[in-house]
This record gives sequence, C-alpha cells and structure tokens, in this order.
Amino acid sequence: MEINEKMMRELRKKFEVEMNRKEIEIVDHWKNEIEAVYKKKYETLAAVQVEMKRVIERMGNRVSILTKMVREGS
Repeated sequence: MEINEKMMRELRKKFEVEMNRKEIEIVDHWKNEIEAVYKKKYETLAAVQVEMKRVIERMGNRVSILTKMVREGS
C-alpha cells in the first residue's frame, strides 16, 4: 500500500496538532505547580527557595526519564 502526498500531509497535520495538545498539557501542568508555590504563604525567603528547588528537581527528573525513553526508542 502506497501513501500518497495528500495522506502524508494530513498525517503530518494530525501529528502536529496532537503534539501541540500534549505540549499545552505539559506547560499547563508546570504552570500550575509554579502558581501553587507563588500563592502559598511562606515565612522566609529560604522556604520559597526550598519549594522552588523541589519543583526544579521534579522537572529535572521528568526530563531525565523522557530523555531515557527517547534514547531507548531510537
């Protein structure tokens, strides 16, 4: 079965739309995480820094997991 040019364009467009949806979900998730830190009342600047460090570590862990998955999939 041969895929013609029109089908390829349609598949690419569907893929790009789905990738954009996923990116929106991801960015929204981390935005909500940062907003929670922003809205929370802290006693000291150090407490804010600790909370931000936790968010950064979680983001780093997720990047590491995704990077590993991409390498294994290649």
